[in-house]
Amino acid sequence: MDAFTDTFVEEITVMAASQVGKTEAMYNMLGYIIDQDPGPTLIVLPRESDAKSISYKRVLPMVEDSSVLREHLPKIMDDITKLEYSLDRMILYFSSSNSPADLASRPIRYLFLDEVDKYPRFSGREADPIKLAQERQKTFWNRKTIKVSTPTTKEGYIYREYERSDKSRFYVPCPFCGKYQVLVFPQVKWPKEETSAEKIKNERLAWYECLYCAKHIPDYHKNKMMLNGQWVPEGAEIDEQGVIKGNVARSKHRGFWISSLYSPWLTWSDIAAEFLKSKDYPELLMNFVNSWLADIWQENLGKTKPEEVSVLALPYPKGIVPVGVRVLTAGVDVQKGHFYLSIRGWGAHQESWLILATRVEDWDDVIDILFKTHYPSEQVGVAPFPVRLTCIDTGYRTDEVYEVCRAWRDIARPVKGQAYLSGGVFRVTHIDKFPSTGHAIAEGLSLWHIDTSYFKDKITRLVKNTKLEAPGGWHLHKDPPEEYLKQFCAEHKVILRDKKTGKAREEWQLVSNHMKSHFFDTECYSVAAAEMIRVFAITEEQGKRIYNPQVEEQSNLRITSNWLPRKSDWLRGYR
Repeated sequence: MDAFTDTFVEEITVMAASQVGKTEAMYNMLGYIIDQDPGPTLIVLPRESDAKSISYKRVLPMVEDSSVLREHLPKIMDDITKLEYSLDRMILYFSSSNSPADLASRPIRYLFLDEVDKYPRFSGREADPIKLAQERQKTFWNRKTIKVSTPTTKEGYIYREYERSDKSRFYVPCPFCGKYQVLVFPQVKWPKEETSAEKIKNERLAWYECLYCAKHIPDYHKNKMMLNGQWVPEGAEIDEQGVIKGNVARSKHRGFWISSLYSPWLTWSDIAAEFLKSKDYPELLMNFVNSWLADIWQENLGKTKPEEVSVLALPYPKGIVPVGVRVLTAGVDVQKGHFYLSIRGWGAHQESWLILATRVEDWDDVIDILFKTHYPSEQVGVAPFPVRLTCIDTGYRTDEVYEVCRAWRDIARPVKGQAYLSGGVFRVTHIDKFPSTGHAIAEGLSLWHIDTSYFKDKITRLVKNTKLEAPGGWHLHKDPPEEYLKQFCAEHKVILRDKKTGKAREEWQLVSNHMKSHFFDTECYSVAAAEMIRVFAITEEQGKRIYNPQVEEQSNLRITSNWLPRKSDWLRGYR
């Protein structure tokens, strides 16, 4: 807010955790504009519903409840709509980020961009919504742009904008040694022997350890530390007296970063408990990193290199099932004259191990490897593992694939990959139907359409996160084939734009036309098979043997055509 009233500053970027007051500060700036320095203003939200909600539930009550701001309301309240306020000395617009017309149609002096990482990358035929809105400010020499958001990934808007700023961070003094420091999560400590998140939270067992003197800083010191804190731009230093030193050029673009560790409403134990609840689940851990630590989630999708994958190899040999595996799935990529296949073992929290990746020349080899072979466990006394489910691509030799899947219907499913699939990650269509009516045969064969973009994103995320030594790792057997490594890394993600509409989309493509990605495809099918049998439901508390839930119980499945639940002899009366 101080930066906002600085006439030298043109842009303000706030990369912050959720619920630390960043949006409230933005509304305070808006109140200052209305009363002290009016000018045409635009507030951009991710969706139109967000814009209308903020307009009527946050901004209008703020204006009406303030005796000073209330004086600037129009005499005729018809001048106040959900998306436009005609005040006595200025006009205030609300817009969504996916409305190019609203972003480009009006000259504005003040631009507020809220939750920018939820904006689309492009707005129709136009440039990205941030640049599109900023174009409206060109005629104002005293313009100001405010961008606030929790971060997502390195490619997100807020991180890119923060990197362009002076990158200020909030330094607070240790109550014991007096040295200023940025609060970081690794310094939040709790008893090593304590693993219960609820106990740590309820009994307030966590503390903050000073980076310099290693003293334990309890919660009751936090407020005093905050009151004595200082915003320090990158490149500058702060001494024990709180004096900022360094020849740092004054910036027109101020950037501020702050995490939940600074929140007066959270204790160290609240934050420690949230981490313990999230650490074993990638989706929850991503939320913790983004929304609590205000840090980026580094997935680096589409940039996997063979050397990065090779380091995931563990000492177990191919064809052997490591300890921790509960079930095997497989994927087959069918070519005109040969086949690529891979088998993967799955354990708790979606941790997986490559069992076998190979090329074979005929169906007999495929059937022998996937349906007739049981793979020995390295754990003594455990029976060999069969493959629980295989997904076979139908791109080539489709009729042959169907016949094999009919013969091995309990453990094989034909699949067809699609770059993006609406309505879920799977869709099922029936292959076997009655000729007379076109109705699906109850026990007939079905084709599973799968969202390959979803599964390739998931594989890449698991690979990148394995180095964090957290559950959900992606492992290879020792000495994985060089061809496997090359093909596994043969695709990357690119942004494509439709020439007619200008809309952008992300798509997995080959890095080079001469490269092949068959093993990447087999792993995609294997992960799809794992999702079909719900391996994500495996927990440490379950038995050490194969997890075998009811395959038909799919929470993310959308069935097409007139489909009825399978029941024994349900067609007897029809026949």
